Amino acid sequence: MIGPRQNGLTRGPAASGSPREAPPKGAFGATQVTAPSRARSYAHITIGLLFALVAPVIAQAHATSTSYFLANDTSRPDVTLTWDIAVADTHWALGLDADGDGAITWHEIETRRDDIATLAASKLRITRAGEPCAPRLVDMLLTEHAGEPHLSLSFQAACNSAGQLALSATLFFEKDATQRTLIDVTTQAGQFTSILSPSQPQWREPAAPSAIATFGTFIGQGLWHVWIGYDHLAFLLLLLLPGVLRSTGTDWRGTSNVRETASDLLRIITAFTLAHSVTLALAATGTLRIPVRPVEIAIALSIIVAGLLNLFPAASRARLALAFGFGLIHGFGFANALAELGTHGARLVPTLAGFNVGVELAQISLVVLVLPLLLRARSSMFYAWRFMPVASIGAAMAGAAWLAARAG
Repeated sequence: MIGPRQNGLTRGPAASGSPREAPPKGAFGATQVTAPSRARSYAHITIGLLFALVAPVIAQAHATSTSYFLANDTSRPDVTLTWDIAVADTHWALGLDADGDGAITWHEIETRRDDIATLAASKLRITRAGEPCAPRLVDMLLTEHAGEPHLSLSFQAACNSAGQLALSATLFFEKDATQRTLIDVTTQAGQFTSILSPSQPQWREPAAPSAIATFGTFIGQGLWHVWIGYDHLAFLLLLLLPGVLRSTGTDWRGTSNVRETASDLLRIITAFTLAHSVTLALAATGTLRIPVRPVEIAIALSIIVAGLLNLFPAASRARLALAFGFGLIHGFGFANALAELGTHGARLVPTLAGFNVGVELAQISLVVLVLPLLLRARSSMFYAWRFMPVASIGAAMAGAAWLAARAG
């Protein structure tokens, strides 16, 4: 899910320079917790390394950027294009804050209009029948996506040939491997939805829209969204950590066998999956909308709560309710990655289904990766009373940092 960035955009004085707004868019028997063996210590170290991978990016949960590209090739010979790019990204590339006061005004943006047009055009390539088209900027507006201000750049591309349309919109791809461009293209063959990325920077018009192709594309997008979404990963890991332990009231014991552990984790993951699938569908279809900022704040809060509850054995009984309740919130976070596509009706089905399958595959892969290590460590006193509390406190602190950044 792509979280808001601090970009300092202000609208400046309400004068002729004010922006025009764009239109909205094992063994049986209880396992006692004992001192760790050397083999188990290796497992502890390995698990710790997984958390160490997350630590350096504490302040960057979902700190990815996305641009939004619309193309209409039904009114030939020209192709009408709209490319919405984040003000923050544009500022990092060009330095829009001329007076250095930390706030970017519309006047400062307008004075760099030609530079912005040149920057965008340098990473925009449109061809028809293999022949290049010539895009020119015709308008620049201010709009908003996922709670962030974006510049909406309107281009008209003159194309001399008839035939298959191909496009590439790769702004910021060279310096940001997480950058994505969501595209929605209308041609005489139909309407198409897809994603451009540094690994797949070009789109070519198929003979006809394909639900299967769209489904496959968005499976990858769902996988990618979870694996770069450190806040979602942190919450899932916090749910998994107590899964190999059982509360005796004020103490922990290891689970009796693998089946007991698997049953517990299946219930937790199923509750989380059902919850976020419901809200993902509601939000992506526009049935229920919640502003981005409260959702991101609630996701950060869920990490704090889950981390703190892991410190108290008696609180483990609340994990199922926690997974379901906050799963509803995380579903809205997942939906932010799709809400701006503008797809409706039958076109939304393969997009939503593919994305949701990708999310589930990412969650399953996390369980498969972590579970053997947790099972190896479950009978260790070190795991129950050292590693899990430290890891949970660390994740809760990360959640507090995200909460402060998102609420500020």
